[in-house]
Formats: sequence, structure tokens, C-alpha cells
Amino acid sequence: MTNRRQLLSTLGVGAAAAALLEPSFAAGPATKVKTGIIPKKVLGRTGHMVGPLGLGGQASLQWTPDGVDAADIICRAVELGVNYLDTANAYGPSQVHYGEAFRRLNLVPGKPGYNAGLREKLYFASKTGRRFAKDPTDASGLNAITELKRTLTQAFGDGQGFIPEGAYLNCIQMHAIGSLEDVRKLYVGIPERGGKMPDQIGAFAALLDYRDGTNYTGLNPEHKHYVRHVGVTGHLDTTVLSRLIRMDEGNELDTLLVALNVNDKLYLPHQYNVLPLAVAKGMGVIAMKVFADGVFFGKEARFSKTPADVNTKLGNAKINTHDMVRYTVSLPGVCTTIIGTGHINRKNPADDQLVANLAAATDAPMTQDEREALEKDAAAQYGATTNYFQQKAQGLIQPTDVKVTKDADRVKVTWQTAVAGAKPLAAYQIKAGGKAILTIPARPQLTLAPLSAYLINENVPDGPVDVVAVEEA
Repeated sequence: MTNRRQLLSTLGVGAAAAALLEPSFAAGPATKVKTGIIPKKVLGRTGHMVGPLGLGGQASLQWTPDGVDAADIICRAVELGVNYLDTANAYGPSQVHYGEAFRRLNLVPGKPGYNAGLREKLYFASKTGRRFAKDPTDASGLNAITELKRTLTQAFGDGQGFIPEGAYLNCIQMHAIGSLEDVRKLYVGIPERGGKMPDQIGAFAALLDYRDGTNYTGLNPEHKHYVRHVGVTGHLDTTVLSRLIRMDEGNELDTLLVALNVNDKLYLPHQYNVLPLAVAKGMGVIAMKVFADGVFFGKEARFSKTPADVNTKLGNAKINTHDMVRYTVSLPGVCTTIIGTGHINRKNPADDQLVANLAAATDAPMTQDEREALEKDAAAQYGATTNYFQQKAQGLIQPTDVKVTKDADRVKVTWQTAVAGAKPLAAYQIKAGGKAILTIPARPQLTLAPLSAYLINENVPDGPVDVVAVEEA
């Protein structure tokens, strides 16, 4: 892990100046930035190494204030060593700004001076909110594949449909999954891949064709390899995201982008439910909503709508924003954390949000005790008023669908996973006749197949058998 003082020194900050800016930090001119100092983690099974801070595709990239050069924010991020870049079809001009930045950075394949080495280091991810890739009932003609191609033409082509040879996305993410109906739609056609496809085809099956260069869906007749990985994003309901991932029996989903901030435990928490599941499945986890879309800075608890909603200040929350970033980056299983940028300042990096967030992300990881202390501070200052995008707290939800079957001298007990509340699951206790007869460590339920345990028939007393989840102390 890069030492914070080392990073400040590399960015050209004197010790005295840095001390004056605690707990924020300053940095020297961009010309003094040296690359290669950012510590990296592997993004799950993608194998790609990513830094702890990624550039979010919203804030000034989506709601661009007058006079702001949004493409320069992207260039600044790359110059500072940020290599995870986020955008979405739903983010207004965000993808177009990436197109301008990529031209400035020589990242358009086929153009003179194309920097293939830099392109390989970057992980560029976009999103589609379309649930279908083919839907005869939708007269709009818009679908997951048209949005995939829209990203590519805006980021690498002419914005009018032309996609240069060699252009690709590192990841296309199925965006903002919030309901079981969303999940159902996405999976339409997955069981039929390799056989006769239905008239309606979900986004997932077709995006896999554009990842693999196959044409099982009939929607990739040119066998294009437009994307390297397929992922999913969400912030509302951790149980919905968990079901989507459990349905992926082939382990085709490579990444999860999910809301994770210091107030997560005040809601139905992602960090104790979908996060450990995704890690157990080998997915790369990207955290978002560190500042709750600006609510920690005083913005109304709703999705941003205009440039006036974009935070352009440093350190104007009720709690330490530097530590808010450290909190999320330090959560076990998180590979990188995206934060939208409202403001950069090349002349005065002490007033540069990217520089501030990068310093926080590369600071020493928070211990569990430090995270718990910050959680208490945030709860005292805000209560459960920040994460408007997340399901309300429901407490520990006990296992469901407990079933008992006898097999010779054994008893098989199966159940559907518990849902953790503000504390992680520690164990499952199997009880019979009112007594605990077996305790096993909790583990993620990886597929729709239930969790199970076996008992010796003669050790099971008369009476109903139940499974009870136990939280960590």
C-alpha cells in the first residue's frame, strides 16, 4: 500500500502545506504526477488490475455545469493513475465526454498515435438499462445491443453509429437491477442458448454473444467481440441482486457494482449479503454511492437532476469525507470504488476533488474498529436519512423453506439462506425438539439450490426441525 506521505510527495506537496490541509490534502501541478505508484487489486475473475479509486460517470460528467471541461476531468483522472472508468447510457452526455477525452489521450483505435498500451491498462465500463435485447412488443427499436453499440460509437467512433475496428468495452453492466421482474426479463433466453431461441430475448443472453463472439441469439450475425466482461449494478435491494447472482449457475457475471457507504448498516445492508456472495462467486466488486449521491453534503435525498445538484466543494460534510472514502475502500471484498467528480483544479490541486479522493483511497486501510467508530459518528450526525436509494432496515431475516427428508440412517435438512441485518451471519443452528443439535458456520448460498446439512437419524429427537441463523456477537 502506497504511504500517504509518499503519494503527496510524488504529487509535489510539501510537508508543511500538507499538514495545513489535514484531514484533506493538497497536490502539486499535474506535470509532476508520476504514474505507476497506485496500489492495485485484481478485479475478480476478470484478471484486470484496478486501483482503489475509479472515476464515476455522473456528477460533472453527466450534469455538466457551464464552463466545465468534463473531458479534462477524465484526462486528469487517467494522468493521476486512475484506471477504472465508469459511464452509462443513462448518463446524458457522459459517454460523449469520454469520446472527447479518449481522442485527447490517443485511445481511439485506428487513429494516428493510438496508445494501445494505455488502453490495455484502463478498465472502461458502461451500462445498459434495457432489460431485453429483442422484444417484439417494443416499437422503439431500443434494446441492450443498441445501447452497447451507442456506447462504442460515442466513446470511440463518430457518435453517429460508426465503431472503429478494435474498439471494445472492458465491461457492459446490466444497470440498476431493483426487482425480481427485472431479473426475470434479463434471464429470458439464457436456458435456450445453443437451441431454439424464444421470440423475446433478455439482455444477458445477447450480451454474452457480444462478449464471446458467438451468435446463439441470432443478434450478433457478424460475431463481434465488442465487450470483454458482463456485469450487473444495483443499489436498491440486496436480496434481488443476490437472487440474480445465484441464478448465474455458469458464473458468467464477472462484476458487481453496488452501493456501499458508511450508512449501509442502517438499511438492508449490501456488505453482509450480496457482497460476500459476489466474492464467493469470484466476481469483481466495485463500490459506489460513497457520499450517497451528495446527500452527505446536504443535497436533498433524491437522485440528481441538474448541475445545481453536483457537489463542487471539498470536506463540507458533517463527518470526515477522507475517512468516508477510506471506509468503503477498506471493506473486505471491495476491489475498487467509483466516485463522481464535480470539480478539478490543475493550478491548485488542494482544491481538486480527484486528488483528494485519490489520497483517501490510497491511505492506510481502515481497521474494523475504525469503521465501526465512523459508522457511529455518521449515525449520530445523519441517522437513516442518506441512502434514499436503498431498502429500509428489516433486521435479521431468518431462513425460509426449511425441509427435512430421511435417507436410510441420515436426515437431510435444507433451507434457503437467511438475510443479514446490521450484523453479519455467524452460523446456522439446526434445532429439533427445541434443542440445538448441530451448529455450522454460515456460508453464502451460491445458487438457487438450498443450503443443506446431514444429521444422524438416531441423534434427532422427536419434534419439528428448524434452522435458525445466528448473528456475529
